[in-house]
Amino acid sequence: MSEKDKHETESASKWQAVFDNIWLLFLLSLLISGIIYNAWGLYDLLNVPPAP
Repeated sequence: MSEKDKHETESASKWQAVFDNIWLLFLLSLLISGIIYNAWGLYDLLNVPPAP
């Protein structure tokens, strides 16, 4: 096995371990959706026109 093949296999197995961990994917989805939802809410709040 060449050095390039070893590196590709090692890199692929590292990502495979991440994608196989269901709890890590669950927490990542909560984190991403929470950030997007809160950013959208803040954006909406900052763009509300002032009351007359």
